[in-house]
Amino acid sequence: MQEITPDLQPRWNAIILDILKKFIALCEEHHLTYYCCGGTAIGAVRHHGMIPWDDDIDVFMARPDYDRLLQICEQQDLGDYELCTPRNTDNYFMYFSKLCKKGTTILERRDTPCVFGLFVDIFPLDGTAEDMEEALQLKRRFTKIQNRLAAISAHNTFGEYLSLLFDPHEWGRFCHKTRGFLGRGSYRRKLLRMMDDIAYRHPFGSTSHVVVYPGIYGDKEIYPLAWVSTPVKFPFEGLEVCLSGGYDHYLRHFFGDYMQLPPVEKRESTHYKEYFNMDEAETAEEVMRKIGRG
Repeated sequence: MQEITPDLQPRWNAIILDILKKFIALCEEHHLTYYCCGGTAIGAVRHHGMIPWDDDIDVFMARPDYDRLLQICEQQDLGDYELCTPRNTDNYFMYFSKLCKKGTTILERRDTPCVFGLFVDIFPLDGTAEDMEEALQLKRRFTKIQNRLAAISAHNTFGEYLSLLFDPHEWGRFCHKTRGFLGRGSYRRKLLRMMDDIAYRHPFGSTSHVVVYPGIYGDKEIYPLAWVSTPVKFPFEGLEVCLSGGYDHYLRHFFGDYMQLPPVEKRESTHYKEYFNMDEAETAEEVMRKIGRG
């Protein structure tokens, strides 16, 4: 696993900030609304830039604007950038999109031959059920399906595959991987349709709740639509970025007293990068050989 060392951090940050600048330009050109989220939102409010020990940028968009962005990126030449999604990138194991810089390479998971450039994560923000219990059930169901997508996107050795049989907790994963081996493409399409069915079941704005279905914070990913309001702008590393008008409610919901710095020992990135190359684009086959998985 590669580490973004202090000497590499300035260049890394410069690349992803350049991608963010491109993303903002796309949104402004096409009148799309976005909001910084997660650690990027904390950074904007607390540091007026990236959290010093963070190394990624996250935004979300209400589903209508998110889908419009996908359409635009399919039709428009993005030059030095490209939008990677589960429908246009081999072995892509997530339900959200990444605006990536061409000429760079990242492999996030050692067992999954899916490469793309340095990126900004773009999450869809969906409506969900009015009844909280139903909303929770939908989120948990979605997570199970997304885990199946990740399981069949991974390419294990035959020994790793058989070892799943020795742990009863992994039998479900073994079954899904077996199904993936027999028809990976068709099973991927089925899983994506199942996730779409959940995500589009309650149109954004039709109920008083919203959710980031592929978000990592479990039940917390469901919260009031009222927190998603008119964007407010914050300075961010020489740019201006948008947060939702309800950003304080949103950030306290996820992080508590987000203005308080964490203990020194927790000031580190939690994002995995098995391999990266900031100088050139490499194929999945080239990268997997380099890390000994080819």
